[in-house]
This record gives sequence, structure tokens and C-alpha cells, in this order.
Amino acid sequence: MDAIADVSAALQPSTSASSREIASRLSAVAIDADEGMVKQMLATLLSCQLRPSDEALASQLGVLMHLFLTLRSMALSDDLTGLYNRRGFLRAGSRLLSAASREKHWALLFYIDVDDLKSINDTAGHAAGDSLLTRTAQVLRSVFRDSDVTGRLSGDEFAALAPVTHPGACDLIRHRLQTAVAADNLSHAGPSLSLSVGFAQFNPRKPSSLADLLRKADRAMYEYKLPKLVRPDRNVRTALHG
Repeated sequence: MDAIADVSAALQPSTSASSREIASRLSAVAIDADEGMVKQMLATLLSCQLRPSDEALASQLGVLMHLFLTLRSMALSDDLTGLYNRRGFLRAGSRLLSAASREKHWALLFYIDVDDLKSINDTAGHAAGDSLLTRTAQVLRSVFRDSDVTGRLSGDEFAALAPVTHPGACDLIRHRLQTAVAADNLSHAGPSLSLSVGFAQFNPRKPSSLADLLRKADRAMYEYKLPKLVRPDRNVRTALHG
């Protein structure tokens, strides 16, 4: 946030700057800013004094906004699935946990692994593997709310963070995941989608960091996945770490 403060301070009405310089400054902070910050910065820019040789600033605002949103999306989103990438998930997830802690809300962290992705890539090709990844993203979008945070952390690993009113909500979300995966498999003729899921709980009375929740959910997922003790007809394998 220091870079944002520096640029915001630099773009006071008394500043004389070219639109190119303004665009450059916005580019420098695009990764760390958010929509609220860019609106504040653009409002400040409206009152900036431009050099006489420059075009009117108002004509540049659409370009600058597009530049900001494009750079922010590139920095925080996964190209294939459109979900947050690891960086975006960590940033948005940390904000969600801070709000949950303030408001004394529980939250659930889901660590999700796409089963057998490497094998499918090797036998059916990377296009088939990419299809499984995009199908996983669609499943997560159908299960989680817009206010929840979902992301692709690495090749075959996803995560979702959801504030809940009580920790028992994990059973409901697990059922929704199972239903969504089953529906997805019925609608696709390609490789079957199978997910292994680990859970970790955020207790507002004993707050945990997002990194700690990720470690717990990841460990729970692998502890359940590795023994291969699940019936073969189940496409969502789950474990919980409280």
C-alpha cells in the first residue's frame, strides 16, 4: 500500500503532469490497488493541471481505467479459469478473514485437488486436462457465492474461502460440491471429473491466518486422498481439519 500512498500524494491538484506520466504512475500501482482506490485516484486526476501540450484529461480517463483494470486482472487472475490466481486468492482471502474476525463470523477454507490430472494429460492430451480445470472452475462458481473467494492456486489445486454462520455449514457445501460434480459428469462425455477436498475452519474466537488454514486444509485433503479408501463411484472425496 505504500506505493499507492506515494502515487496518491504525488497526484495532487497542484501537480503538473502529462497523461503519459499519469498512465505510468497508475500502471505502477495497478497491482496493489482496488476499484475503490482507482476511483479516488481518478477523481484526483480530474483536478490535476496538465501541461499545455497535453490533451484534455477527461478524454484520457476511459483509457486509464481500462489500463488499470487490465493490469489488475493480469496480476490477480488465472488465465485459463478466470478465477483468482494464488496471489489474488491470498489478497482477497486475507481481506475476507479480516472482516470475518471483526464481525465474529466463522469461515471455511476448502482445498480442492483435481484427481489424476497428470495421468489425463499424459493419456488424453493437455486439452482434456485443461477442460477438467475449466470444468472445476465452473463447479466452484455454481457452488460458491460471489461474495466467497475462489482461486486456482497451482496446476491442479484450487481453493475456496466462504464465511458461514456456523461451522456445520461444511456438510451442506460438501453436498453441493458432490451434486455439482455429478451433474458436470453427466453433461460431459470426456474424462470424468473427480475432486479431493480438504476443509479447515476459521474460528473467530481463535483466529488463524490464511496461510495456516491452507496448510491445515491441504494436509487434511492429502491425508484422505493418499490411502485411496473411497468407493470408486464417489467423485468428491472429502476430509475436515478443524
